[in-house]
Amino acid sequence: MMNRFLVIFAFLALSLGVKAQQETGSWTLTPRAGINTSNMSVEDLWTDMDRAVSAKRKWGFVGGLDAEYQAWQQVGISVGAFYSNEGYTYGNVDDLGKITQTLHFINVPILVNFYIEPNILPGLALKAGVQLGYLVSGKYKDNNGTLTNTSDFKRVNVSIPAGISYTYKRFVADVRYNIGLMNMCYKELEVEDSWKTNSLWITLGYQFGL
Repeated sequence: MMNRFLVIFAFLALSLGVKAQQETGSWTLTPRAGINTSNMSVEDLWTDMDRAVSAKRKWGFVGGLDAEYQAWQQVGISVGAFYSNEGYTYGNVDDLGKITQTLHFINVPILVNFYIEPNILPGLALKAGVQLGYLVSGKYKDNNGTLTNTSDFKRVNVSIPAGISYTYKRFVADVRYNIGLMNMCYKELEVEDSWKTNSLWITLGYQFGL
């Protein structure tokens, strides 16, 4: 699915206009907002009756801002702060029924942004880095009720974000995929595998010069 998004996004970038390259040594601030879709790295949950239940992606909101320093002509370094609503859902899991896990994160992504040569693909940037997440609150729900004790979840998450963005007249469209590295599953579920949160962010922002 991620490859499909990247191809579509690159096509849109080629069909739009030209964006002036930021000057070396300049700073920009970009507020962003959009949607995310997330799931756990283990997509099938095996029940006590040896039956696999497939996961369903959870949709949520993501918003925040990042500051970027143009270190070189084609390389920028950015740091941001974003709220993101993530998690997963499962259908009928034996006596537990429908399972839903909702995680509210404050994420701090640190990215290296590589801007494609303006004469080739103007306004297009590839990006990758590391993201630290802090769990503000977590909620787990099944047929037995809703549990909102955040201490039953790990509080710190680490992800590897990679994505692509396009800037046109200071409007910035961004698509990135965050690959989770930490087990963020509700502790009492007692699954054997390490369930990491993977999320796709699609945002639109506006860039201000500083």
